[in-house]
Amino acid sequence: MAKITVKADCGNSPRKEFLKQFHTAMANGNLNFLMDNISDTIHWEIVGTQTLTHKEAFEKQILKSPLWQVKELVVDAIITHGNEASANGRVLTAAGKTFAFCNVYKFKGFKGTILNAIQTYLIKEQ
Repeated sequence: MAKITVKADCGNSPRKEFLKQFHTAMANGNLNFLMDNISDTIHWEIVGTQTLTHKEAFEKQILKSPLWQVKELVVDAIITHGNEASANGRVLTAAGKTFAFCNVYKFKGFKGTILNAIQTYLIKEQ
């Protein structure tokens, strides 16, 4: 299990709570949670690298991502508004590399927690 730190907030946003759970699932390798909470036509852009447009491609790529099954995850901020959200922070991988990340999310509609699009910015730190 990864050491997970998420900055405290008012606790009054179901989507913020969902994104805490989503990042925790990614850090701990809970593929079932991730797959249950994305649309079949998920659009995932990893900026500067690639864009994926289906659930099956998401699954294959997430298993290769440095954000997957990390030693430590720190989420600095989660911001939500309407059907959009973002989260940023840092991860320490099992290989000892540190990455800063920012994910921008679009939910499928204005209610619920199914993700329709993710745009990921990932920077390897020195």
